[in-house]
Amino acid sequence: MRRNLGKASAIALALAACGPDTRGPGTTPDGDPGNVDSGGGGGDGTPNPGDGCPDEAKLVYVVDSNNKLSQFNPPTKTFTDLGTLACPAGSARPFSMAIARDATAWVLYDNGDLFRVETKNNLRCTKAAWVRDTQGLSKFGMGFSTDQVGGTTDTLFISGGSGPSASTSTLAKLDMTTFQPATVGTVTGWPELTGTGSAELWGFFPATSNARVVQVDKTSGGVLRTYPLSTLNGTPNAWAFAFHGGSFWVFLKRSGESNTTVYQVNGATGAIASETPTNGRSIVGAGVSTCAPIIL
Repeated sequence: MRRNLGKASAIALALAACGPDTRGPGTTPDGDPGNVDSGGGGGDGTPNPGDGCPDEAKLVYVVDSNNKLSQFNPPTKTFTDLGTLACPAGSARPFSMAIARDATAWVLYDNGDLFRVETKNNLRCTKAAWVRDTQGLSKFGMGFSTDQVGGTTDTLFISGGSGPSASTSTLAKLDMTTFQPATVGTVTGWPELTGTGSAELWGFFPATSNARVVQVDKTSGGVLRTYPLSTLNGTPNAWAFAFHGGSFWVFLKRSGESNTTVYQVNGATGAIASETPTNGRSIVGAGVSTCAPIIL
């Protein structure tokens, strides 16, 4: 989930520090992943057949600045291109993306339009009844999170405002029937969001000197855990964020870089486990449903 950002706006991104702990997403208090998965399945982290999750919903999706929509397979770190979006958004470009449990993509464009994209039906676009600038939320990052651990119902969280140059953003829940946001709290900085099947919400905050991954309190917008990522410091140009299989996946292109690099961040320690360059991709949005496995 995320966007493309100019240098001047990116410098304003910041987040107050909070000490990390040793537990990873979806773990029990002693750090044991236990019998928790992303869709009500067994302890192997794979949703059960009866959870309503198609196989397509268990992968990460990304969209680039040229409207190309692709699947990303975390275990193999490979992309499968699905096609080019043709949503009626004029000259606007994709800004952020979230994926629902039926593998439907919700794509926000930088003009404030929100579209439902059918990933399994020729990428057909339907404009949502989202009103631009609702409560000042014209641009935002977004991600679905389950309402309870191992549950099969989700809430779409969004965090944004008028633009990434602001020092704070509004965290809200978006009603997918009425498309009305309900404010939860205020977040310091401009995160891209990803949820998990263990009912957690996380954000990636790119910055010139304070890049980090943070667990966000879904009831207040407060900071629960922080993983500093100094290796990712730099002026961000395009970025996106997803969680899959016990790892966070940061898609980042910084000023002066020609392509996006995919960074795998250990969900239990915050350490960078791998770096995968991409060829000719400038990824501005990523999404993963809560059907994706919490552990592999």
